Amino acid sequence: MARARSENSLARFDRIALVLSGGGALGAYQAGAYAALENGGVRPNWIAGTAIGAINAAIIAGNLPHERSLRLRQFWQELSRRAAVRAAAGFSQQMRDMFERWTARWHRHAASVGEEEAVVPASELRELINDAVDFDRVNGGAVRVVLGAVNLATGAEIFFDNDRHVLTIDHVLASTALPGLAPVAIGRETYGGAAVSVAALDDARPADTLCFVIDGYDPMPGMRGGVSRSAREIAALRRNHDLRRMIALLGERLPPSQQAEVDIRKCLAEASSATMTILHLVHEGNADELGAKIADFTAPTVLRRWQAGESDVQASLAHPRWLAPPPRRLGVVVHEMRGGVAAPPR
Repeated sequence: MARARSENSLARFDRIALVLSGGGALGAYQAGAYAALENGGVRPNWIAGTAIGAINAAIIAGNLPHERSLRLRQFWQELSRRAAVRAAAGFSQQMRDMFERWTARWHRHAASVGEEEAVVPASELRELINDAVDFDRVNGGAVRVVLGAVNLATGAEIFFDNDRHVLTIDHVLASTALPGLAPVAIGRETYGGAAVSVAALDDARPADTLCFVIDGYDPMPGMRGGVSRSAREIAALRRNHDLRRMIALLGERLPPSQQAEVDIRKCLAEASSATMTILHLVHEGNADELGAKIADFTAPTVLRRWQAGESDVQASLAHPRWLAPPPRRLGVVVHEMRGGVAAPPR
């Protein structure tokens, strides 16, 4: 039935996914992006988050739709205020040094966090999250929520899913939402460090999907730009879904007698006619002084990043071709916006 709907409208999508990465204070960009989605009538029903993105994801899923933007704004304003109070108390240089050390480990999982000072104490962050999130609603199932973290004993990336787990504030903080926070124990395991949440989409059931991947920071792929984990995971997702789509097309050309053969039937079981449109929105791709950017929770900067997120989502939704379905042979199409500028299609 989805194909009978307008191909350039949101109605053709069965799943609207939102993938939120880490990045400390750059997470304000994600919050503004969600506010624009809400204003545009786009309500995700599948959200994955890690680090600061896990907090934003919990606030979104843990509130009624008409309250989400307000709760996000209140959280970021209060976090900014408390960070300013703490900085004024003499932690400013310590915060800068801490974030610079953390940035040096951006593409590596930290074995331990150490005794660094956090932007706000863990107790205050837990208070802010509990004030902003209704965990009964998070676990109610209206929105699928997947939170990524790293098991510090094994180094494996783990995804806590409200379809299989009862999510708590510990799951939200398991991916080290802000540098300087201590690892979190859940059961007999200890977690700390961000996971790449794009990968979680590979485990979701096939469905026509519009996916917003919102990165506060993601380096430009290539020799000079470094390694983009989001771009790498998107490329892997794209290969898998394109292959499943091509298997489906080949299956359509086989006569029923061949489709019934055991080996062919096994191959066709991997087929999928579902398509995915990924809008990858990146606020910051320049690694210069990245530690300072991640540590900048000042009110004017938080507001500027929030507004940038709003602007990029508005531009994405207004683009005349970005919501059109992929060519028939492709399972995934990717569009990218960096720093407010649309990148060439790929």
